[in-house]
Amino acid sequence: MSTLRIIAAFVRRDFLAEKSYRLAFALGALATVANLAVFYFIGKLFGGAMAPHLQPYGGSYFAYVFTAMAFFGYIGTGAGSYAGRLRLEQTQGTLEATLSTPLGTLPFLAALTAWNFLFATFELLIYALAGIFVFKLNFAGANWPAAAAVFALSAACFAALGILSSCFVVLFKRGNPLAWVLNNFEGLLGGVYFPVTVLPGWLLAVSGLLPVTYAVRAFQLAVQRGAGFGEIKTDLAALFLFNIILIPASVWLFSLSVRRARRNGTLGEY
Repeated sequence: MSTLRIIAAFVRRDFLAEKSYRLAFALGALATVANLAVFYFIGKLFGGAMAPHLQPYGGSYFAYVFTAMAFFGYIGTGAGSYAGRLRLEQTQGTLEATLSTPLGTLPFLAALTAWNFLFATFELLIYALAGIFVFKLNFAGANWPAAAAVFALSAACFAALGILSSCFVVLFKRGNPLAWVLNNFEGLLGGVYFPVTVLPGWLLAVSGLLPVTYAVRAFQLAVQRGAGFGEIKTDLAALFLFNIILIPASVWLFSLSVRRARRNGTLGEY
């Protein structure tokens, strides 16, 4: 069986599982719009207080947080999906059988999370429709080629972080310090809900260690201000460097984790 057919089989399996929960689709879309509405009114109330920090991104707090949340919501799929899917396979007792598919490490991980990324694309579409038709946002001045480059580099980087996080699931089942850091600090320190320039100096230094900081800033500049490749080259270079380090390291460590779990006979445990 070809790799694409195996990936398609995984997608079909996950789609059929989700299909039985149709109400979840509707509630998810409604929750997205409601969440955006909260930030819309926060922007009306407090947006002016952040004007100096928002000036490089066009000045609108809601446009800033809308763009960041839509972007982060998609690339964050990579950070959480791998560990989440592996944990689900563990608790269902199917992880060992799933890992026996004739796929390499990367194709296997792609198959395991393909449905998550398809669903994230659906959520991104909901964001776009809500932004245009409900909140009347205008992105006519965006530099989409530059934004696409940031998007691709960021998605790859967060996928690598997600693969690293899944190593803890394979080895320790519960207790995932990397997932804890990603879930609790990336949004706070990475500029998703406000520009990182509002942070005190020591936290600003910490935010500089996170890929999300460079990803969100570059994407905001490309979309909100139409910044070109020359203006965001430093952030693109940082993301490229993160990818060069994280992608091979994450794949190698995941393969190592699976081999160790097999050797110890703990792959089927949860």
